[in-house]
Amino acid sequence: MRKRFFRAATVSIVAGLLIAFVFAVPLMQQVYTDEMRERLDAVLVLAEEIETSDGELQEKVAHLGERLREEDSSIRLTVLDAQGTVLADSEADAENMESHAARPEVEAAIETGSGQDIRKSATTGSRQMYAARRIISAEGDVRVIRASVSLGGIREVEGTLWLCGGVGIFMGLVVALISAHYAAGRVVEPLQSLTDAARAMADGGAPDIVEGAPDEMGELAGAFNRMAGRLAAAHEELAGTNDRLAGILQGMDDGVVAVDAGGGIVLMTHRVRELLGDCPATAKRLPECGSNYISVGEMLDRVRRQGGSVRDILYLAREERIVQVYAARVSDADGGALAVISDITRLRKLEQMRSDFVANVTHELKTPLTSIRGYIELLKSGERDAETTRSFYEIIEIEAERLQKLTDDLLQLSEIEHAAPESEVPLSSLAETVGRAAETLGPEAEARHIGLRLFIPPDLQVRAHPRRLYQLMKNLMENGIKYNREGGILNVSAAVERSAVVIRVHDTGIGIPPEHQDRIFERFYRVDKGRSRELGGTGLGLSIVKHIVGLYGGDVGVASEPGVGTTFTVRFPMG
Repeated sequence: MRKRFFRAATVSIVAGLLIAFVFAVPLMQQVYTDEMRERLDAVLVLAEEIETSDGELQEKVAHLGERLREEDSSIRLTVLDAQGTVLADSEADAENMESHAARPEVEAAIETGSGQDIRKSATTGSRQMYAARRIISAEGDVRVIRASVSLGGIREVEGTLWLCGGVGIFMGLVVALISAHYAAGRVVEPLQSLTDAARAMADGGAPDIVEGAPDEMGELAGAFNRMAGRLAAAHEELAGTNDRLAGILQGMDDGVVAVDAGGGIVLMTHRVRELLGDCPATAKRLPECGSNYISVGEMLDRVRRQGGSVRDILYLAREERIVQVYAARVSDADGGALAVISDITRLRKLEQMRSDFVANVTHELKTPLTSIRGYIELLKSGERDAETTRSFYEIIEIEAERLQKLTDDLLQLSEIEHAAPESEVPLSSLAETVGRAAETLGPEAEARHIGLRLFIPPDLQVRAHPRRLYQLMKNLMENGIKYNREGGILNVSAAVERSAVVIRVHDTGIGIPPEHQDRIFERFYRVDKGRSRELGGTGLGLSIVKHIVGLYGGDVGVASEPGVGTTFTVRFPMG
């Protein structure tokens, strides 16, 4: 832009000089011609005295011509009569000169009193200016006095003018170049600064402040600086909003991934990588991230092409995870799409557990009820002897007790699950609680010749409600008796280990196969369903244990070897 402005300014100045010179030359020519005309008029006034002076006319004219030459004047004088005959001339012999009656200035002078003309002289061959004036003598004679001067000097004037004009134009051009360079710097530099600042802003850089400039450029720079300030504030606000939005998106439990109109990745939160697997930082499109991303990419491509939204369930076999994907087009303008990925694995497991729970409860309730109803129908169908009737009543009583125990366990489990956090959890004596459970289970242990061995420090306390602690220990000890071998041993011990109260319940029973150990704390789960029902188990005891331990911030684990025995380990944090 600087070069264009420099060239434009230079051309404008040179053109102005040339136009001024073109108009100046004719003007100077006119001035020169007017000056010559005034000189001729002055000479004609002086020549009018010829008629009143003494002497011959030729002598008078020659004498006046001599005086004019002495004044360095090239004016020529001629006197003519009314018929145009030359009577006297200051530079030629009048007798040898032809008639001047047809000369324009002579004709005009005779008719009007004065006349003028500019033409090439037939006598001298040069371009001449003529001025003539009519005079009338005292005797009434009409004569014409004509003065002429050569205009050859105007050529010299024109040459001088062109020379001076050329020198002036050259000097003007030098001055114009210097001025244009200076003016270009003064005008273009602020514009260049504005251009550089605008280009930096367009490239994503921080808005720059442009230095002030005079006149309108200063106003433009001020307006640009105000705009840059507002843009910087808007950019800062937008960056803050984006940071907050990114923080919100990154903090969501759901993953968010967005693509542009070409399918390129625009946004991918950390949660997406947690759900679908790691994605290389160099990946530009979702299929480049791995197999789990391909289905999500296909859903996004579909909504980008067809619009609307789509929702689908993906089963990630390797991670044993179930995710729900909701994909929709962001807007019709940019053609991008966005997908929200939710982990519904736990929800599906809860739904499955609920379904299994309902099925198991129905089955567990239906079995004793069917048995009770069957024996009642048998009793009603006819007369029975006393022994048969008594055995039927005993079976009905056993099934009723099983039904009662199942109902009690369900109520206990529901109560524990919905228990509100206790503001102050009391300390309970572990030795006393275990003693009460042993006393309750003693008859059952004696019936199977199982020895109960208790190794509980008398001063050891656990921060748990006494009733809950009793339910926990009773269930663990009851399991150790039911699934023990005849004449086996059940050891219950406790100690403080690493700031935790550790309780171990070890039996010498049938043990639990490894493939079942991870599921034994689930509701109604039984390793051997036939044996459990035969022993009167409901399948809820260990689930109750797990929920009680979790209620007080502890944990429970199991170690077992089939045919050797099982050890349940419970840890409670120190109060």
